[in-house]
Amino acid sequence: MAEHRSDVRVEPAHLVPRHAIDAVLGEVTDASRCWCRWWMLTNAEHEATTGDSRRGALDAELDAGDSPGLIASDGGTPLGWVGVAPRPRYRRIPRTRAIVTAAGDTDYDDEGVWSIVCFTIPRPHRGRGLAHVLLDAAIEHAIAAGAHTIEAYPHDTAQAPRAAGALNSGTLALFQAHGFAEVGRSGSRVVVRAPASLTPR
Repeated sequence: MAEHRSDVRVEPAHLVPRHAIDAVLGEVTDASRCWCRWWMLTNAEHEATTGDSRRGALDAELDAGDSPGLIASDGGTPLGWVGVAPRPRYRRIPRTRAIVTAAGDTDYDDEGVWSIVCFTIPRPHRGRGLAHVLLDAAIEHAIAAGAHTIEAYPHDTAQAPRAAGALNSGTLALFQAHGFAEVGRSGSRVVVRAPASLTPR
């Protein structure tokens, strides 16, 4: 994948060394427990797993060349993660009332809809615009893989401020800056979509 800004490079996670995954997902408390499994599992499934089993599931995907996310790096230093994959892989989405309420009538089995579900940027690397770089890369990745629609589930911080660490699904302002349109909302949770014709910034 091409460079996106300065010397920051974003690549599918199966193409980077495993220590890069550890440096991002393993060093942030919430992500250490998740390993980008939260949206892929129902509540019952998630409760039945451990950190080790969730990491094992991620490793199995990476071994198969099936990346559920992208990693940003700068000169070999891992900087951040964005979770992006076809929406049907995220079993929690159609079971999340706020999203279902906001999304309206939609086919949750449509493989052409890709979801951007999370951003993980360790604290030392925040404040340098990495979420924008990761979002651009996720858009390009989804389009290249055949997505006809890209969807996300950010929070509207103007309506309900949240701590930075609780904003791993992104902010409404971030997605609006990249051309996403609001579909609906439930409280501060917003569903946004963009067509595959969207051009990254």
